[in-house]
Amino acid sequence: MRFVKIVILAVFFILILAIIIQNQEVFTHKFDIGLNFKFYQIGPYTTSNIVLIAITFLIGVIFAIIWGAFYSVSLRSRIKEKENRIKELESQKKEVQIPKFGESAPVQEMTKK
Repeated sequence: MRFVKIVILAVFFILILAIIIQNQEVFTHKFDIGLNFKFYQIGPYTTSNIVLIAITFLIGVIFAIIWGAFYSVSLRSRIKEKENRIKELESQKKEVQIPKFGESAPVQEMTKK
């Protein structure tokens, strides 16, 4: 169910992103983007802020999907553990049966040591 919510939310944001792209005159600011390590330099590249918004949104969607996948896997493993515990308790219940009304209970002898 969470995965469906994430997908619906992603579609909603994609629609908003499409509206923003269609009204691009408002959002057309240019930026120089670069990364400069002392030994290696990337850029500078000139890009508009709408590209930055779109890329960060897509990265967020990817992380949300990956997180949802890991969460569902961990949830499945917990469910399997609980099912195994239920089976174990049910087998113990079958071993220990309570006598019904009117039946005599088995008498256990106590031995002193």
